[in-house]
Amino acid sequence: MTEPRRTSTAPVVLAIAGLAATALGWFAIERLARLAEELAEAEGSAHSWHLIAWQGLVLAMLCLAGVALWLARRRDEALAGEAGLRAVLEAASNGVALIDGSCRIALVNARIEAMFGYHRDELLGRSIETLLPDAVGFLGARASADGPPILRPDLGAIRGVETKGRRKDGGTLPVDVSVGVVGQGGGAVAACILHDLSGRIREEARLREAYRALRFANDRLRGVVEGSGDMIAALDLNRRFIVLNDAYRRTFERLFGRPVEPGMRLDDALGHRPDDLARLRARWDRALQGERFQEVAEYPDADGAATHLELAFSPIRDDAGILLGAGQVIRDVTDRVESHEALRRNAAELAAVAASRATAYSALQDAYEELKRAESRLVQAEKLSALGQLIAGVAHEINNPLAFVGNDLAILQRDVTGLLRLIRLYREATPDLAATRPEVAAEIEELAEQMELDYAMEHLGGLTNRARDGLGRIRRIVRDLRDFARLDEGEMDEADLNAALASTVNIVAGLGRERDVAIESDLGELPPVTCSPGKINQVALNLLINAVDASPRGSTVTLRTRPDGPDGVAIEVIDRGEGIPEPVRNRIFDPFFTTKPVGQGTGLGLSISYGIVQDHGGRIDVESAPGEGSTFTVHLPLKPPARPRAARAAGRDGR
Repeated sequence: MTEPRRTSTAPVVLAIAGLAATALGWFAIERLARLAEELAEAEGSAHSWHLIAWQGLVLAMLCLAGVALWLARRRDEALAGEAGLRAVLEAASNGVALIDGSCRIALVNARIEAMFGYHRDELLGRSIETLLPDAVGFLGARASADGPPILRPDLGAIRGVETKGRRKDGGTLPVDVSVGVVGQGGGAVAACILHDLSGRIREEARLREAYRALRFANDRLRGVVEGSGDMIAALDLNRRFIVLNDAYRRTFERLFGRPVEPGMRLDDALGHRPDDLARLRARWDRALQGERFQEVAEYPDADGAATHLELAFSPIRDDAGILLGAGQVIRDVTDRVESHEALRRNAAELAAVAASRATAYSALQDAYEELKRAESRLVQAEKLSALGQLIAGVAHEINNPLAFVGNDLAILQRDVTGLLRLIRLYREATPDLAATRPEVAAEIEELAEQMELDYAMEHLGGLTNRARDGLGRIRRIVRDLRDFARLDEGEMDEADLNAALASTVNIVAGLGRERDVAIESDLGELPPVTCSPGKINQVALNLLINAVDASPRGSTVTLRTRPDGPDGVAIEVIDRGEGIPEPVRNRIFDPFFTTKPVGQGTGLGLSISYGIVQDHGGRIDVESAPGEGSTFTVHLPLKPPARPRAARAAGRDGR
């Protein structure tokens, strides 16, 4: 709150003094002039005395001007001093109250208003007990039991009296009161300086609570440190131990032969072991420079036995990140290190044993894999042999009636041709017959219309021709089945590979039509190939069936043959399916591996095909990319090697 403007008394006093001095000066001038006139009349020289009078008048005026200037300067100094005093009081951080000898408030600053909630106009002239109910106890006394308080005559300076102040709203606040007295007796004035202790009391309460929390945390930390089985220590920046638990002290004394206590410097504790001191100082200095690290060190104890310790160092910082020291946690890992060493020795021994048996194990593994493949091929061969016998029997049974149908169809075609010639001759004789036998001619004409004789004569020859074509197709299918059924004929001989593959394409064509997948042949000119045609057909059949299964409806599967260098041929089966992912592509030739649903594949087709091709001294390559289809390429030599088994083993190892 701001103080209402008041007129200072100093200017009034100075003005009155100035008026009094002016009046006194005029009075002196007037008396001097009269005296000069009297002297002039007495001596008859009026002019000279008048001159003296005027000179005195000028001198008096100069004196009056000097007095006026002095009074104005004193007035300005008084005003400046009063303004400065008020500015100091208003800027003070403590409350200030001036009281007179009757303990009445004569002046307060803005801080008093803020502390007690009064406006200064409400306090001026009121007893200091308004603000300090217990003020009489240390400021003054009472003239009577119920009289107003007065300042004690012997009151001197008072400092640091803590009491309760009373606010305007009735609340209390703790204050520290200091008093200084100016003057004596009834003219004495006391300056009371009031410091609000509320903040300090709150801070003291906060500090007490923080101290209790700190003690609680320290007690808990001490309990954890002392109760830990690990060895714990901490150094300050001067390498002085500030934290040690019993485990650390015991281990330190056991290893270095000297006890250590909090407050000792590291150099003093290990001064008798300079080598150990140098090693420990190097580690502690890293931590004291802010590095966090962990390592395992070996120390011999007093008996010479090795002790393995896991040392963990970390810097200690305050909340502001300032480095205060470093901490160390040590764990005895001797048992663990010895166990690891024993395990390492055992592992080395086992590795030596395993290495000595590696060759035998590898050979056994190879034999086992070969046995599995042979078993798979045997099972498939037995199935194919049974299938071949079944196909051969079916083909034989079909061939018998097929021969009758063929013969009858030939006779039928011959007779139909003759009948057609006979009908044409009858039609040419119809006009003559109509003249001689009109009723017969009419009946013949009616019958010809009912039979649509013209249409029948035009298409009957085509019907018999198509029947003969269908019969020929059936014969070719039966022949292909019989050729394909000879899978157990494992003897190799020069063969026309294109002719053998053509029969396989014819067999798979039906599956392609069922799946709406076209099978396209692109057979290049090939030299004779020494092979087992039935087994190569089996390879082509497996690849074509897989290609049809992988192809979307409306697409095409291509079987292509071409020369493969001067000494070989290549068979390519190309589909436009989704492609084969890399993980699957690495396993497609493994026995029993299949991506088809249960019941639709055994996982043996590609494995057996791989073995057949290697038996011929060849190989199968796969090119595939997701979304771009797949190409299986069978590379066959014109003449297989003399030892296909060795070639197969080499191919398997390189697969």
